[in-house]
Amino acid sequence: MKKQLKNYIMIVCFLLFIFGFAVASFISEDREFSENENRYLQQAPEFSWKKLEKGEFTSDIESYMSDQIFMKDQLVSLKTVTDRTLLKNYQNGVYFGKDGYYLQDYQENRPLIEKNISCLNDFADSLDKSVDVSFLLVPNAVSVMSDKLPAVTQTDDQLESEKYISSILSDRINLCFPYDQLKDAAKSTQVFYKTDHHWTAEGAKVGFDTLMTAMNEDIPQVSYNIETVKDFHGTLYSKAPTDFSAADEMHFYTNPDNSVKVNYVQENKQTDTLFDDSFKTKKDKYSTFMGGNFALTEIETNGENDEHVLIIKDSYANTVMPFFADKYKHITMIDMRYYHIMDKTVSEYVKDNGITKVIFLYNMDFVNTDNNFIWLE
Repeated sequence: MKKQLKNYIMIVCFLLFIFGFAVASFISEDREFSENENRYLQQAPEFSWKKLEKGEFTSDIESYMSDQIFMKDQLVSLKTVTDRTLLKNYQNGVYFGKDGYYLQDYQENRPLIEKNISCLNDFADSLDKSVDVSFLLVPNAVSVMSDKLPAVTQTDDQLESEKYISSILSDRINLCFPYDQLKDAAKSTQVFYKTDHHWTAEGAKVGFDTLMTAMNEDIPQVSYNIETVKDFHGTLYSKAPTDFSAADEMHFYTNPDNSVKVNYVQENKQTDTLFDDSFKTKKDKYSTFMGGNFALTEIETNGENDEHVLIIKDSYANTVMPFFADKYKHITMIDMRYYHIMDKTVSEYVKDNGITKVIFLYNMDFVNTDNNFIWLE
């Protein structure tokens, strides 16, 4: 009887727990935005027979239930703590590395890499021969900081991906892959954040200097002011949050002798800085660099070189912009994730604005996963 009573108690507790969470999720106020995940959450979908027929309504309901579950952030954190207590070294695409590093898994998608590089090749080959084209391809921390990985992993080798890219890249494009330089710099400074998938400002400076050398350009000699912002928990931490993880420290480099004007074209917004200070007090502190990602951004500076440079980029480029601003007077940034809704093609923009240099700036994981390169054509 005692054993049967215990079983009943366990069943009742289990049901109370399950239904309690269901009721709490139902009556609690829906959240619009998750700071932890840095994204807008699915709201309650409106029913229509057309959506139901296409399967959109049931898909939206699933997303809504997942996004609005009661105490979701706390439950994800609890799972991370449990996994780490059980000595698990992998969760949600992230390896728990040595010295507090979160390292994003890399699984090569060679067909997509080939497709994306083909788009870069076609675009570069379509440009006038007078336009120089370079490609700063940034290895990720999982490659550069591979010594921080757990002993047993299933991640692919980004050096092999780079070799393949080099073999299929057009002769028009000057490839720069700063693996060795970042590896060497990592011995004395932090070139990647521990909790985020981006490189630090110091890593970005290494990448910039390596690119300038590859392009046979002089590196500006600047005495920077450096601002430090603490308590940064990045994108990889959000995938596996736990109080055991130490926060990152961020550095922002500014040249007091440089004058900058930034025009966010689609947003019709103008500023005199490369930084959006409003993000320094938010979780998404990385968006302090350039305020995030935008379709078309035009920058005027008093840099050393009077050329007009186009940087076609992902978010890794945002950290490099203080260094580009000291080199070039006229800079345009295009992010193909958003630019395809603009009126002009990228080729038309190059011709109409006297672009003399085009620089692709992408991290390896982005080339391996993104589907927006097709909009270059």
